[in-house]
Amino acid sequence: MSLIFSTEEGWIISHLKYLNNIYTNVKNDNTQCKLIFNEILFDINSQYLRQNQTIQSEQQEGISLQCKTKKRKRLKLLPDEDLKEINYIKKTFNKIISIVKTEGLFSTNVSSDNNEAARLISQKFYQDTFCNKEENFYGCNDMEVAVTSELKEKRYVFPQKCKFYCYDVRDIANKLGLNNQYDFILLDPPWWNKSIRRKKTKYSQASYKMMYNEELAKIPIGKLLCSNGIVAIWCTNAPSHLHSIFNDIFPSWGVTYRAKWYWVKITQGGNTICNFNFTPGKQPYELLVLGSVLHGNEINIPNGKLLISIPSAVHSHKPPLTEVMKDYLPNEPRCLEIFARYLLPKWTSWGLEVLKFQHLSLYTMIQETKETQNNTNTDVNKLIN
Repeated sequence: MSLIFSTEEGWIISHLKYLNNIYTNVKNDNTQCKLIFNEILFDINSQYLRQNQTIQSEQQEGISLQCKTKKRKRLKLLPDEDLKEINYIKKTFNKIISIVKTEGLFSTNVSSDNNEAARLISQKFYQDTFCNKEENFYGCNDMEVAVTSELKEKRYVFPQKCKFYCYDVRDIANKLGLNNQYDFILLDPPWWNKSIRRKKTKYSQASYKMMYNEELAKIPIGKLLCSNGIVAIWCTNAPSHLHSIFNDIFPSWGVTYRAKWYWVKITQGGNTICNFNFTPGKQPYELLVLGSVLHGNEINIPNGKLLISIPSAVHSHKPPLTEVMKDYLPNEPRCLEIFARYLLPKWTSWGLEVLKFQHLSLYTMIQETKETQNNTNTDVNKLIN
């Protein structure tokens, strides 16, 4: 549903295509419809530049190349190990993307405007969905099709066979059975980050509650993961967080490291959203660190895979992993996402923003004339607890 291209080195994923595919058959009261996600959020047409960077770039057009070169020379290069990793990602990315561009899978006529439309709708989305009040609730959709329903006086869509919990992660032991039931656990932690901390004072809609690494290590993953289970954790490029995963978090969970994958973010034209940086600074990729139970059967997860996709303009709207993980999981895996921000079919999702991307304002509804069986109300009641 989401894979555009697949090779031994990795995959190209369409997050937008995935969202549209899981909502082709939706029960809306007593009628059938399909939902189309707002594609403007994926209208990433150029590399991201902050406003001050754009102004600075215009002002520096007359500066000589020699001056710019001298400035760069004063910057300290990253450690050799990091440089080796960046060169690998860049080389592998160029190999994959050159094949895909040859096959014409990316547009060559993209108008660049620093992603203005995506930025504006993203900002509006933050403003419309931000709420200081914490809500505690849980629910599920037991049906084989997606359904729409009202919850907390707002209208949402719920994918098929999903469960969700809107609670603080510290309550997970009180709400989920700790009986090693999940084949795959995915986490997107709110890592402690100075930039996000500044946003909490400047622009609260773009911020979220951060957690210290010591708190993450206390999540009872070892009691939730089955004996052959896999855990994957999204991680920033901060060395301190990666060090904590290897030396504190994974050992605390009873998990051993297996592989590191790279989510490379691209524009609609197939270029990275920023340049690869060989000095300390922003990179066009994030990390996905994978591990498995220490005493489970040996799981062969290849290292160094690339996940390439056009990112959503909304922070932490990660691409789906359902299809890329299927070769490493059972046929009907039991999957759990912690710190989830949207729901997935047949998954259990946990997080304070678990319905963030389920609001119907993000979708265009295409109504069908076909009527469905009048049993929606029975299942909708299960959504509200």
